[in-house]
Amino acid sequence: MTQRLRGFIRRPGPREVQDLAASASVFLTDRHAEEVAAAMDAMLGAIDAVDDLPPVAIPVKHTDRDPGRRPTPDEDPFNAIIRLCRVNGAPSGPLAGKSVGIKDAVKVAGIPMTNASTIHRGFVPTHDATVVERLLDAGAVVTAKTNLDDFSWAGTGETSTFGPTKNPRNDAYSPGGSSSGSAAAVAGGLVDLAIGADTAGSVRIPAAWCGIVGLKATHGLIPSFGAAYIDHTLDYLGPMAKSVEETALMLAAIAGDDPRDPQWVRGAIRTDDYARGLGEGVAGMRFGVVREALQWTEADPAMTAMFHDAVRKLEGLGAAVEEVSVPWWRHAWPIQIAIMCHSVSAMVDSNLEGFNRGGMCDPDYQAAFGKARRLAAHEVGPFLLVGILAGHYLRNDYFGAYYGKAQNLRHELRRQVDGALSGLDALITPVTAFFPTPLIDEEMTLTTMGEKGSANTHNTCALNLTGHPALSVPMGADARNLPGGLQIIAPHWREADLLRIAHAFEAG
Repeated sequence: MTQRLRGFIRRPGPREVQDLAASASVFLTDRHAEEVAAAMDAMLGAIDAVDDLPPVAIPVKHTDRDPGRRPTPDEDPFNAIIRLCRVNGAPSGPLAGKSVGIKDAVKVAGIPMTNASTIHRGFVPTHDATVVERLLDAGAVVTAKTNLDDFSWAGTGETSTFGPTKNPRNDAYSPGGSSSGSAAAVAGGLVDLAIGADTAGSVRIPAAWCGIVGLKATHGLIPSFGAAYIDHTLDYLGPMAKSVEETALMLAAIAGDDPRDPQWVRGAIRTDDYARGLGEGVAGMRFGVVREALQWTEADPAMTAMFHDAVRKLEGLGAAVEEVSVPWWRHAWPIQIAIMCHSVSAMVDSNLEGFNRGGMCDPDYQAAFGKARRLAAHEVGPFLLVGILAGHYLRNDYFGAYYGKAQNLRHELRRQVDGALSGLDALITPVTAFFPTPLIDEEMTLTTMGEKGSANTHNTCALNLTGHPALSVPMGADARNLPGGLQIIAPHWREADLLRIAHAFEAG
């Protein structure tokens, strides 16, 4: 017999079986516990055989790597970067020589990953996320792991254990989140390109607030293998850059099938030539303004006015613009947070990998987090803890029914967005209803922090629920030099059209 790689699974005795059963609200007699323990012994014996099989190795293609160090304040005045590093990619390619920052919730082999939390202390991935591997294949150089909200569980860039990220446009203000460091690093000239992650708007919001381009593609187009997750049905990785053209080049490099991806569905992914429409303009195209996206009580009149200027600009470029309605737009956040609370709770219970999923898992990541959770659960961030406990409560006392209902409700929202897009090339909204907010102060409560973060997502989270591609492109700035972003929404798999429209707006 081959040598066991991890040893036998320890067998629980009858008393431990009784304790396990009690934790599941089942109470066993001593005799029944002995019977169950014996049956479990046989079942665990079968599972023991898993240890006789070698682990599935994931090769690392690009091996020239320097794990680097924390940057100094002079090197990173915005606190956008958790770790400076260097991973050299292919010597040539469409992204040759471009420096890339990777959100520190995405794995880069040999480079410590923190997810902006001390509970990840000491974890070093042994493989690259798919997006990292593909960027390196295209010639890019990874030079930074970027800051983010703790476990990506916020939308302002202020909850990282490494401290808040500052907005390069005005450092007294939030850059948006949770991909705060990715946006700030690009906007501040620390990297050329970046990868963010978007569960409720976390690529588009910081892109808008830092004055760069950020894309959330159709669900499943960009593989999420190698990224920390909250909910696989809501999570997206996305490119961030200063220009639409660079965003298109990034998308071309990272999009496409990967059976390792938990979101992958055989035969469903449709790629395209994402640069094919750049320069063609928008003359003759038809866009719809989502009425409900302009009706939030927290809307800043100056942001609304900037958006109307953007509409007039598109009309001046030859597009026709009309108003459309998505009645459930205003219900997207309650549906979203119902799913997210259940999911973040289940994520913790599964030690960050989840169950009932496809693709490949990372057992080392699960083990590292599981051990850290036992030893340092008190280090879970306070705002993340609110979500975890809310999810535990809903799962235990309401049996997960709110998760099920919320997942069902998203189909009606998708039907409404599809209906609004019927006969149109795209929908348009402001990314957020207001400009970047001042950085958090010491008197900010968890309740206020939650209200601040959820308001950011009111125009973005609907598209995480429906799976439609959406992009933020800069549409101007106010007197404080604080930017706003135009959100463009296309039918599924129509990223090329999305980029064409954004490029025309950018150039016009």
